[in-house]
Amino acid sequence: MKLPEPTKSLLLLLLFIVSIGATARTWSAADVPMVHLQDRMRYVCDPENLMDTADRDSADYYLRHLEKDCGVQSVFVVVNRVKDGDCFRMAQDIGNRYGVGDKKTRRGLVIVIAVEDHQYFIAPGKGLEGDLTDVECDDIAQACIMRNMKNDDLDAAVLSTVKAVYSKFKTGSTGIGDEEDDDLSTWGIVVICLFCFGFPLLIYFSRRNNNNRRGPGRHNRGSSFFPPFIFFGGPGGGNHFGGGDFGGGGSFGGGSFGGGGSGGGW
Repeated sequence: MKLPEPTKSLLLLLLFIVSIGATARTWSAADVPMVHLQDRMRYVCDPENLMDTADRDSADYYLRHLEKDCGVQSVFVVVNRVKDGDCFRMAQDIGNRYGVGDKKTRRGLVIVIAVEDHQYFIAPGKGLEGDLTDVECDDIAQACIMRNMKNDDLDAAVLSTVKAVYSKFKTGSTGIGDEEDDDLSTWGIVVICLFCFGFPLLIYFSRRNNNNRRGPGRHNRGSSFFPPFIFFGGPGGGNHFGGGDFGGGGSFGGGSFGGGGSGGGW
């Protein structure tokens, strides 16, 4: 059925208004869903599904171990817009409203990225400000958030940020600025690997081939210079986090926030 022109125009106007309303939603601390309260394995609040699911899961993984291994409870919020475009107020309000972090140690952390506002803030709790200084927050933001958000890569911004934060509390270093050092050390690693693995294996196989030419019963007793599995660990020897736990909602411990951290725009 063909619609009259006035009806079509009205429908188009309504669709336009609805679309504007959908994209213009702003979020506050009161209405952002705290996913950790429903599922203790989750820490990234992404109510608009702005992130790739796999990358969001990876970020949750690091933040879960940030709490488990380092005693730092966190909330990472990614939305398009926040109230008044104020990520600082958003982060502070979330931290204090929900008590992110333990009540005694107050080691909480709230990070907010507002994509369409082009704003962010990293807010450590009162008990965390000495371990994660404003300068370090700014270094992480510059290297991880601003660099990636200028390229419209929210997934990389979130994931690199949580990795840097986890590294800071796990090892004492964020790992930021190590890229150039990594490039310079690559050849050194290659040389070490060749020395430790390549040359012994080359000698081993060379001697084994010589023994095979001599025929049965004429093996050189010194031919087992190094077994082919030298230096390699057995099953389960890889680096990995400890086993996780499953089920149920989480809780916040009663931490408080006093205004530290770093924020800005890109």
